[in-house]
Amino acid sequence: MPRTTAALLALSAVVLTGCEPTTDEVASMVTAGAATTYDDALELREDIIAAGLQCPSTDQVVVPAENGIAYLECDKGMTAIAMAVASSKEDMEELVGARDNTGPGATPVLHAANWMVVAQDEAPLRQLQAELGGTIIPAS
Repeated sequence: MPRTTAALLALSAVVLTGCEPTTDEVASMVTAGAATTYDDALELREDIIAAGLQCPSTDQVVVPAENGIAYLECDKGMTAIAMAVASSKEDMEELVGARDNTGPGATPVLHAANWMVVAQDEAPLRQLQAELGGTIIPAS
C-alpha cells in the first residue's frame, strides 16, 4: 500500500468518525504500506506504473516454474527497469545478498519484503521508494 493510500485512510478516519487516529494508528498504516508483498512481478508492475514510471512489458518469467522467483524486465532501453518477486521474504533476502553491487556494470537496487527493483540509476528508484517504501542499495 503506497504511503499516499495510508495517508488517505488516516484522513478518512478523521472525516468519518470526527476524531483523529492516534499516532500509533497512523504509523501502523504507513508501516503496513512499506511492507507490501506481491504475488508476482505483474502485480508489482502495476504499482510501478501507478507511481508514474513506464513499464510496457508484461513478459513475466518464473524460475523455477513452480514457486520460483518471478522476473520482469520493463524494457531494454537505457532507462531499463527490471524487477523480481520471490515467494518469501527469506528468498528475497538471499537474492539481494547474492547481488554484487560493485564494479563496472553495477546497478542500484530498491528492495523490501519479497520484492526488488533494479534500474540503471537511482532516480526512478527514489521515485518508487516514495510510493512503495523499501531500501535502496546504491551501486558502488
